[in-house]
Amino acid sequence: SDSKPKPKSNSSSSGSRNNGEGEGERLRIQAELAEKACRYKEMCVVMRRLSELKSGPLNTNERNLLGVAYKNVLSATRVSWRILTAHEIGLRNTLDNMDAKAKDYKQIENELKQCRDYRAMIEKEISQKCEEILQCLSKHILPKTDSNISKLDPNVLSLAHSSYTDVKSLEDAMNSYLSGSEASGYILQTLNAASIVFYYKMRGDIHRYLVETASDYREDSQDANMALGFYAVATRVAKAHLSPGDPIRLGLALNKSVFYHAMMSAPGRACEIAKNAFDEAVMEMPKRPSSQYSDSTLIMSVLRDNLTTWTRAGTDAEHPSANDPLRNERRRLRAHEDVGGDAKT
Repeated sequence: SDSKPKPKSNSSSSGSRNNGEGEGERLRIQAELAEKACRYKEMCVVMRRLSELKSGPLNTNERNLLGVAYKNVLSATRVSWRILTAHEIGLRNTLDNMDAKAKDYKQIENELKQCRDYRAMIEKEISQKCEEILQCLSKHILPKTDSNISKLDPNVLSLAHSSYTDVKSLEDAMNSYLSGSEASGYILQTLNAASIVFYYKMRGDIHRYLVETASDYREDSQDANMALGFYAVATRVAKAHLSPGDPIRLGLALNKSVFYHAMMSAPGRACEIAKNAFDEAVMEMPKRPSSQYSDSTLIMSVLRDNLTTWTRAGTDAEHPSANDPLRNERRRLRAHEDVGGDAKT
C-alpha cells in the first residue's frame, strides 16, 4: 500500500538555531578564557562577534565580558598615552629652559619629535578602538536591547553637533529634550534599564577617552558634547529605574563627575554630581542586597576621595593659572580615574 507522505520536518531551521546557540556558547567560553589569560584584544574580537551573532540582547554575564574586554584594552593604551604625554611635557619644558646652542639641545629636540610621533600613533590606536566599540554598540547591541531608546539618538546627536556657548547651556538643552513626552515615554517604558544605563555610560566613557587623548583638545568638541549627551540619557534612565545605591548608577555618577572635572573644566558641577550620588547612596545602603554591597561601597569610596581632593584644591576660578594650557594638560593627566569596576557595574 502507498505510504502517506511524511510532514515536512523543521529540523533544518531548528538545527540552524541550535548551531547559532552552540556558536554563541563557544564564543562566550572563548571570551572567558581570554579574560583569564589577560588577552583582552582577542576578547574584544570574540565579544564583537558574539554581539553580531545574537538575535537578542546580551545577558548580564555577556554584557560584563564586553565591558571587561574594551575597558582593559583602552585603559592600557590610555596609560601609555599619559606616560608619553607627561614625558613630552617634560622635554618641552627642558628645551624652553635651554640655550639653543647647548650641547644636548639637538638631541633633546630630536627625542621630543620622536615622542610626539609615538604619541600620535597611540592616539590613532585609541581612536580606532573607540570607533570599533561605538559602532558595535549603535549597530548591534543597543537596537537588540531596546529599539525605542535607540530612537533618542538622532536628537541627542543633533544637539551634540549644535553650537552652545557653555556646558550648562548644552546640559540644559539635553535635559529639556529628555524631559519631553516622547523621550520620557521611551525612558519610562524600557524593560532593560540596567543594560541601557551600562551601554549609554559606556558610550559616554568612550567619547570622554576621545576628548582626553585628542591632539586638538577642546572642551566644546563634538566628542565632549556627545559624551555629555550619552551621560545625560544614562542618568535619566538610572534615576527612573535604578536605586541610588545601585552600583551601575553609582558608576555612572563617578565617571560623569570625572568627565565634568577633568574634561569640561567644571569642578563645581563635578562636585555637585559626586556629592549628590554619594549622599543619596548613603541613605539607601542599609537596604542594598549583600551581593551588590561591596561593588557599591567601592565606588562610593572613590566618589568620596575625589570629592575630598577636588574640594581641597578649590575651583579653577580661584587660581591665576586657570587658563594655562600646560597646567590644564597636567591636570588632565593626574585626574582621578574611574574605578576598574566598569565591567561589573
